[in-house]
Amino acid sequence: MEFSGTPKKYLRFAIISSVVFNFYLYLGLAAVLFWHNGATWLFSWKPLLVTVVFTIVFARVNYRWMMRLDAQYGTGRGWTLESRRLKLPERAIRRPDKN
Repeated sequence: MEFSGTPKKYLRFAIISSVVFNFYLYLGLAAVLFWHNGATWLFSWKPLLVTVVFTIVFARVNYRWMMRLDAQYGTGRGWTLESRRLKLPERAIRRPDKN
């Protein structure tokens, strides 16, 4: 079965999977540390901030990875190519030095 991906679907999937994955890892580690040692340092703001930052970075990397795989191996059915005109810069004319 093929995933009919569009960039919007890939972005949504990357964000949701990143949040779920990191939430699962964070709660698992917190549960093990609290159950084994009674440690509560993992519930302070610094580990939570590191987890949130890592989640954002992981979602971005995950999205780029999915887009690259789709561009390399996908069918391209979810993409639209819009043409646009642009003007290239004109070549600058150099004047010879008078040395």
